Amino acid sequence: MVMAKTHASSIRGAGTEISLSQLREDYLRRRNLSAMTIIPGVIQIVFYVTLAMAQNPPNCPSTVNWFHQATFNCNWDSNYLWGPPYVPWNQYLQRRDDYTYTPGIGGYKVHTRAVPWNEGRLICNQEGGYLAILNSKAEANVVGELFRNAPPITGSTSEQFAAIGFHDRFRQGQFVTIHSQTLEKAGFSEWADGQPDNWHNNEHCGSLYKRTGKLNDVNCDIPLGFICEIPVL
Repeated sequence: MVMAKTHASSIRGAGTEISLSQLREDYLRRRNLSAMTIIPGVIQIVFYVTLAMAQNPPNCPSTVNWFHQATFNCNWDSNYLWGPPYVPWNQYLQRRDDYTYTPGIGGYKVHTRAVPWNEGRLICNQEGGYLAILNSKAEANVVGELFRNAPPITGSTSEQFAAIGFHDRFRQGQFVTIHSQTLEKAGFSEWADGQPDNWHNNEHCGSLYKRTGKLNDVNCDIPLGFICEIPVL
């Protein structure tokens, strides 16, 4: 009887040792699996945080809308936080009677009440269009002719210039359209003589020179006439 009890106790003891060993191995396996699951998530979070910091440097306003325009430095103020530079996809384009349409090119309106560049941009958006973008020499000729035939600009000391849709507000000297294309990619990059000159280191918005129909950089804050565009329906 004593031997039988001892043998049974040994079996139970061995069983206990086997169970504890299995539990330990199962725990270690589960812990490793958990680590393998968490690490990719942590890496992804770090990536997006790093990307966000790169897009919005520490000294930049936190209100910059990353979804509408890329930002490269902090040489802007709150007047230049762009809204969508395009006609929203769900906005129905309507033909306006106050625009002049040229088949195959576009519809245009020369606003003769001078306002700063960004205010003109907003007015164009409200009309269902955008500040004019010149995509070809033919379009530049059409828009230049409309400008030359328009009534005089009121409220501006620079009547020979009208604001259109390009700027270098994101990086000085790198002019892009409000659709974020380079002028070369957009299709028209002919500058007036001596331009761009960044006069007084303060000309970061685009305009059209009435006399030649070519491009010119201007101070974004001075009131100018401006030209809006609506795509051909």
